[in-house]
Amino acid sequence: MSDPCALAWSRPLPWGQRPIIVTGLGHGDEGKGATVDALVRRLGLELVVRHNGGPQAAHHVVRDDGQVHCFAQFGAGTLVPGVRTHLSRFMLVEPLALAREAAALERIGVAAPLGRLSADRECAVVTPFHRLFGRLQELSRGTARHGSCGLGVGPAWIDAHNPRLPTLRLGELHGPAAALRGKLRLIQLIKLDQAEQLEPRSGTAELLAELARPDLVDAWIAAAKPVLAGLAQDDGESLRAVLRDRPQRVIFEGAQGVLLDAEHGFWPHVTPSRTGPGQAELLLAEAGAPPPLRLGVLRAYATRHGPGPFVSESAELTARLPERHNLEGPWQGPMRVGHFDLVAARHAIDLCAPIGDAIEALVFTCLDRLAGLGPLAVCTGYRAPDGALCQRLAAPPPGRAAQSERSGELQRCSPQLHERPALAASGPSPPAASHARWLADALERPIAGLAFGAAAADRVWAP
Repeated sequence: MSDPCALAWSRPLPWGQRPIIVTGLGHGDEGKGATVDALVRRLGLELVVRHNGGPQAAHHVVRDDGQVHCFAQFGAGTLVPGVRTHLSRFMLVEPLALAREAAALERIGVAAPLGRLSADRECAVVTPFHRLFGRLQELSRGTARHGSCGLGVGPAWIDAHNPRLPTLRLGELHGPAAALRGKLRLIQLIKLDQAEQLEPRSGTAELLAELARPDLVDAWIAAAKPVLAGLAQDDGESLRAVLRDRPQRVIFEGAQGVLLDAEHGFWPHVTPSRTGPGQAELLLAEAGAPPPLRLGVLRAYATRHGPGPFVSESAELTARLPERHNLEGPWQGPMRVGHFDLVAARHAIDLCAPIGDAIEALVFTCLDRLAGLGPLAVCTGYRAPDGALCQRLAAPPPGRAAQSERSGELQRCSPQLHERPALAASGPSPPAASHARWLADALERPIAGLAFGAAAADRVWAP
């Protein structure tokens, strides 16, 4: 039987020979989790490593029977029996959210999910004080919000990288009770002091009262410690052992997207953490593992959940491509949709380049959603108010002020659009393959896979 997507493939890829890193090349929501799930099934992988982010991840995976799970801290391969997850030291862990996710997995038939999870003792813990402070901080910004999931990941990451501030590490939850309680109380007092210096707004008084609750430390300890009682923890030895002995059975699942990176994103609408493949590369290097197969994931159209520069945004596409899983929330704001953006995608690939030829091949998702939209449009350049055209962004300027200025400039740009033929069919077809190949050629990368639906069975892969 002929391959309807044969036009998409330019060369075979080393499937099953090297570890894999999956990185989002947008603002998140590219389909990383579904890509990991599909590759775990296709290649018989055994370990999913989380190397950035924390409980704010929302990686929706759809089984062939239509059952959906939103992965946050567990690896997106967990629906496959026997597949394990390792939370590397770069992850942020929220124990109560982890318990809720484990319970949700059990409800859909995953037996004892916490028994298939291991974690580095050095993982920073997201406490309720970080969550409450983060929400207060975002409210205090009024109409100038930076964008937040409201789960405290940003404040916890910032504190964990400030040597002058206390940070609770995962291993400390099994340490002396007095030391644990003392550290949490200190974190509570520091976040309360910081919160009281913020601009008061509607809703902040209630959050401040919750942050100051005298019983919150003991209540959180009582709820969190049982969750982690049986969790396998080490200093990364188990991960290094697998990477030494069976590296080709490991996949690294990234969170968020490169365009939200703390150093390379469009300040201030970024996450405080690193979102590229660099931390996964470091873990591989520490184990002496072979070079990975580096995959970049992109939707067949652009999205951005929350505020920030989004040159290719289209009100028409936002109305015509509603999101089932990414609804508007009180913290993150609306899901915005735009035309595929070659400038942004090229910039994301460029940002990964300093650590090597970081993105070797591309996975395009959501191609089925383009069917029936009529002629497609692709953003090939940014037009400034003075008429100047930019087709490739330079490296981020040094300093937050310069980065913020560039973000403002991008918000004043309009897209230069190039028309492409319509896609009539929603499944794999030569026109869809041709369109994906046109995008990939413009980005100077081969295609690894194409997704025409949410489930693993809806994907086709390069040979």
